[in-house]
Amino acid sequence: MDGSPLLHSHPVRTAFIPAEPRFGEGAECARQKGGFSPSGSATFACGVALVPAIRHRHAVSLERALRRKRGHNDLIPGGSRCTLAEDRAALKQRIKEANDIVDVVGKHVALRQKGATFKGLCPFHDDHNPSFDVDPRRQTYRCWSCGKYGDVFTFVQEINRVGFVEAMEELARNAGISLENQTFAKHGPNRARMLEVTRWAAEQFHQCLLDATFAEPARLYLGERRLIGDIVRRFGLGFAPPQGDWLVRKATESGQPLDLMEQLGLISKNNDGNGFYGRFRDRVMFPIRDIRGQTVGFGGRILPSSLSSAKVAKYINSAENFLFSKSDQLYGLDQARNEALKAKELAVVEGYTDVLMAHQMGVTNVVATMGTALNDRHVRKLKHVVSKVVLVFDADEGGNKGVDRALEVFVRNNLELRVAKLPSGLDPCDLLVEQGVDPFREAIDGAIDVFEHKLAQVFEQAQGGVEAQERAVQQMLAVLALTPELRSVKMELMVNRIAHRLYLKEETLWNKLRQLQSSRQQSAPEASRSGELAAEQPGPQEPVGKAPPVEVELLQLLLAEPALVARVSGEITPNMIEHSSVRMILEGLYRLLAEGLTPELDELRGRIDNETLLARAMVAKQRGLDLADRPACLERVLERFRERARTRQTKELQNQLQSAKNDHAAARELLRQLRH
Repeated sequence: MDGSPLLHSHPVRTAFIPAEPRFGEGAECARQKGGFSPSGSATFACGVALVPAIRHRHAVSLERALRRKRGHNDLIPGGSRCTLAEDRAALKQRIKEANDIVDVVGKHVALRQKGATFKGLCPFHDDHNPSFDVDPRRQTYRCWSCGKYGDVFTFVQEINRVGFVEAMEELARNAGISLENQTFAKHGPNRARMLEVTRWAAEQFHQCLLDATFAEPARLYLGERRLIGDIVRRFGLGFAPPQGDWLVRKATESGQPLDLMEQLGLISKNNDGNGFYGRFRDRVMFPIRDIRGQTVGFGGRILPSSLSSAKVAKYINSAENFLFSKSDQLYGLDQARNEALKAKELAVVEGYTDVLMAHQMGVTNVVATMGTALNDRHVRKLKHVVSKVVLVFDADEGGNKGVDRALEVFVRNNLELRVAKLPSGLDPCDLLVEQGVDPFREAIDGAIDVFEHKLAQVFEQAQGGVEAQERAVQQMLAVLALTPELRSVKMELMVNRIAHRLYLKEETLWNKLRQLQSSRQQSAPEASRSGELAAEQPGPQEPVGKAPPVEVELLQLLLAEPALVARVSGEITPNMIEHSSVRMILEGLYRLLAEGLTPELDELRGRIDNETLLARAMVAKQRGLDLADRPACLERVLERFRERARTRQTKELQNQLQSAKNDHAAARELLRQLRH
C-alpha cells in the first residue's frame, strides 16, 4: 500500500480516547444523537464506552498478580504447558497477557512515564524528539512521527524483522509458555523440537570439523579456500565424515528421535528398511540459519578429495520440511542483518563461500540464495530488512539469465533492485582473494537499476533492424505484463523509458501491453485457494481513496468480535465489498471460519503479507472494541448494506429502462420491478 489516504478519514473522538490512525470513520454508532458535542466528545446511542483515565501500568501488573493467585499460573515462567486441546486464540491471548508491552518495549527503548502513557525515542526511524508512545492500558504503541502502530506481537516483528509466528514463539519463550505440540499456520507441529534437533546436529558437525582427526581433509579444503578460523566458527561450519552410521550413532547415544531426524532430512532409511544412514557424508557442512540465528537446515559440499566426488552431486541440501525450504532461505542473513540495517542495502551472491569471504574481508551486508533464482518469497524476507538489494552476478550467460529472472521479480514487487557485474570468469570469492576488497565494493557501489540494465541489453540487440526492434519490445513488454496491475507510477515510468529508448509512441506500447496482460489473464489457471493469503504474489494494489464507511464499520465490528463473522458470512459475500483491502481481510476471516479456526485478526497475521494493512486492521479492531452492544451495531450496518444493494439494483433497472425505450414489453416489466 502506498501513502495515499486509502482507508483514512476523520477519527471518531471521545473525551478520553486520543485520536489514532484508522481505517475510516465508524460513524453509524456515533451519529445516533447528533454527532459531536461542543466540548469535542461524542454521544453514542449504541454505547461507545467513554473510557476513563487510563490505569497506571502497575494496576495492570496487580491484576495479573491476582490472576496468578486465582490459579492462572500460565503467566508464571516455566509454569505452563499448552495441550493440543487448548484453543489457539486463547493461547495467543495468554502469550499477550504474559508479556506486558511496556516491559517488552523497554528492553529496546528508554521509556519515561508521562501521565497515563510512556514516551521514548522511536526505534523505527531517526527520532530526536520523543514521539513514541506506549499505552499500558490498551497494550499498544504508536509513533506520532513515522506512524508505526501495533501491539506486543507487532513490536517484536518490527524490531526483530521476523514474521508473526516467530514473534509469538519468542514471546512464549520469554513467558515460559511451551508451544510443544502446537500447530501454527505453515510451520506445522513440533517446530520447537525440530529446531532443537537441528541445533544439536549443527553442534555435532561443527565439533567434528574442529576436533576430529578424520576431519583434516575438510580443514585443508577450507584453508585452500582462504577461510580463517574466526569465520568458520562464526558461521558454524562443520564436517560430516564419510562413515554412513556416524550421525546415527551419535543420535542414538544422546537419545535424539530418529524419526524426526529422518523428517528433517538428516538421515534416511536403509534400502532393506532396517536402520538408518546419514544423508550427508564426506561433506563440508554449512548450517542454514534464519534471521534470528536458529539453524533450520544444512547445505553440504562434497570434498574434492572424496572417493565419491565424481559420483554424487557437489552440493545437497536438507530435505524440504516445515523448517526448511531452499526457495525461502537466504544464507548468512542472520550475520548480515545488522550491517544491512545500517547500510540500508543487501548484496545477494550465489555461493556459500562468496558470503564467507565477503564477511571475512569486512563486507558484511552480503547473503546468498540456496542455488535458486531470487523469487518473491526471498523479496518478502528481504523487505523486512532493507528496501534496496544489489544482485552480484558473474559476467557470463548464467549471470544474464539471473538478471532476466530478477527483472521479473522487480516488476512484481516494491523493491529497489540493482545489478552488479563482476569481471568474466571470477566469482565474488575469487575476486576478493585475488584482487582484494576494493574491486568488490566498487562493483556494488556501481550497480545499476535492473530495469535499466535489461533495457541496455535489449537496446543493443535492437540495432539489427525493424524486426530486431520488434523482438526487443516484445521481450520487455512480456516482463511488464507479469505485474498484477495495468497502470501505476512504476509502470508509467518503465513504459516511458522503453518508449524513449526505442523511439516509440507510449500509446503503442500501452495497447500492446494491454493485449499481453489480457492474454496472460485468460490463460492463467485459477488462483490457488490453499488458505494462505498472498502466498507468492505481492498484495493487491490499492485503489486511490477511502473505503466506504459502511465497509469500514463492518470490519471494525468483525475484528472486535469474531463470533459475529458467522452471522455476516451468510449475508455479505466478498464481491459485495468495494475496497480491495477490506475485501482481503473479509475473505481471510471467512476462510478461517471455513477451516474451523477462530476468525480473528491474530490468525490472519500469519497469512497476510502486508504490514501496513495489518497495522490499520489493528486500529480498526480497537475502534470496534470501543463500541458497546456490537451485535445491535452490526444489525444497523447490515441494514445499510441492504439499502446499498437496493439502491444499486434500482439504478441498474433505471439504466435498463433507458435502453428499452423501443421494447414496450420489456419496459413494462422493468417498471413493474421498479415499483416493487
